[in-house]
Amino acid sequence: MFKQFISQIPGADIYMVGSFLTFLAFFVLVGLYLLLVDKTYIQQMGRMPLDDSSTD
Repeated sequence: MFKQFISQIPGADIYMVGSFLTFLAFFVLVGLYLLLVDKTYIQQMGRMPLDDSSTD
């Protein structure tokens, strides 16, 4: 069913490849960010909701 639907839309392969590349690029960039970010920053942000030292 899906194959018949895609074959009837002209240029659908371009949209499928484009969406796949966008999806892949996003998750590769997020993965690189997580590998390269400072680990103390991640720990600090993780403790932030539990920290009672904030002033209102």
